[in-house]
Amino acid sequence: MKTLLKSIFLLIISFSSFSQNSGKENLNLVFYDDCSNEIIEPEFDVLYVSDLNYDLITVYKKIDNWVLQYSTTLKTKNDTIKIPKILFAGGNELHSRRWTYLNCEKVCDGKETDFYENGNKRTEGTYSNGKPIEIKEYRENGVLRAQYFYENLTLKYKRVDYYDENRNLEEYEIYKNKKRKTIIKTFDNNGNLTNKETEKYYIERNK
Repeated sequence: MKTLLKSIFLLIISFSSFSQNSGKENLNLVFYDDCSNEIIEPEFDVLYVSDLNYDLITVYKKIDNWVLQYSTTLKTKNDTIKIPKILFAGGNELHSRRWTYLNCEKVCDGKETDFYENGNKRTEGTYSNGKPIEIKEYRENGVLRAQYFYENLTLKYKRVDYYDENRNLEEYEIYKNKKRKTIIKTFDNNGNLTNKETEKYYIERNK
């Protein structure tokens, strides 16, 4: 489940076009927008993740000068994709570095909550002028799945807690963000270190 959540997050923050060799043209999808309560025809990309045996779909919805993104798993080729109200958004200009979280057309600020169709919470977060401080993500049955803590109003994590179906803390990750890399330590619910990894990333130099 952690790997799936990370895969979805990478889709959310990426504006790259994924390969469309997963049979996108054979899909018969319906996209329902919770903000307008209407069926829309947005652009979308599909990525097959072989190690998870999942198709991940990212939907792009335009509002003013923003492009909102929603990523989820694709269950069937005739799936109905419900696009929630609270979404990550990036600037619509080429190579834009602008980003924010929007609740429909409103910039998220303070406490913001989104709901599933059954009335249960989907996400509940605290934001400052569109930047996340902390976000809770819930399963459709209302049980907390994960809680994300962000560093200094960026998209970098400080800590991520993962919960099981019984509402118990399953494990958690501590992030140490440096200039060129992030060190991630994973602990079990007893606080024992179970894994340590380093994510290196490229820093674009000013020309």
